[in-house]
Amino acid sequence: MAKMWAVLALVGLFAALIGACGDGEEAQVEASPTPPTGEDAALAPCRALQSLQSYHYSVSIELASPEPEESPAEAQPTPTSTLTREFTGPWLFEYNIEASFVAPDRVEVFISGTGAPFSMIYIGNQSWVELAGQWRQSEQPSNVPYTPPDICEAILANLDLSQGQPEEEELNDVKTLHYTFTQVSSEEAMGKLFGIQSDMGILLKELDVDLWLAEEDNSPVRIDVSSSGLYADGREMRAHILVDVRDVNSSDIRVEPPL
Repeated sequence: MAKMWAVLALVGLFAALIGACGDGEEAQVEASPTPPTGEDAALAPCRALQSLQSYHYSVSIELASPEPEESPAEAQPTPTSTLTREFTGPWLFEYNIEASFVAPDRVEVFISGTGAPFSMIYIGNQSWVELAGQWRQSEQPSNVPYTPPDICEAILANLDLSQGQPEEEELNDVKTLHYTFTQVSSEEAMGKLFGIQSDMGILLKELDVDLWLAEEDNSPVRIDVSSSGLYADGREMRAHILVDVRDVNSSDIRVEPPL
C-alpha cells in the first residue's frame, strides 16, 4: 500500500510535466523597506519577482510521512481531515529544481530527487525534455513546474506583511528584510501547488513561513515554508518547500534551444 501512496503523490507533483513528455517517451519597483498595506499588498513581492529580467533559482520540495510512534498514554492531536490511507512504514518524496530564467518565457531546469534526474527547456510554447542524454522536443505545450512566481503567489496570499517585524539580513549577496510568520491559516496554498484533491491540499492547512525580501525592489530572495497535518488515523504528513532566487538581472544568464 505504500507504493500506492507514492503513486498518488507523484500524480500531484508531475501533473505539470505530462504535456512535456508527449506520448510518454521518454521591472523595477520602488525601493521601500516598509511593505505596502491593503488587500493587494500581499502579492506585491510576487509582482516584483515577475518584473525581473533574469535570475537563477532553486526549488526544493520534501514530502514526508514518518511511521507513527506508539504513545497510547499521551493525548493525540486532532486530525486535520477525515482522509485515510492504508499504508505502512515511513515514506519520503524529494523533488529538486535548479533553473535559469530569462524574461519573458525562457526557462531551463534540471530536476532531481526521487526518481531519475532529467532536464527540460521551455521557450515560449515550445519545450524539450532530456532523458538519458537524449533531447526530444515535446509534441504538446507544457508549463514549467513549481516556478518561484507560482509558489510566491500561493504562499504570500495568506500573509499580512504590514504585521511583520522584519530583521535586516544579507542573503545571496543581497540586502534583505527577513520576515517570520508562524501558524498562518491557509485553506488553499497547498492545493494551489499540489492540487486541491491531493493529500497535501486536503491535509495541510497551516503554514510556517520565513520570507526574505530584497530591500531594493521588494522581490523575494528566499521563501521557506513548512507545514504538517494529520490523517484521520493520526498519521502525519509533512511538507517543506524552499525557494532561492539569485543572480538577479545578470546578463550572463542564457537559455537557448538544445537542438
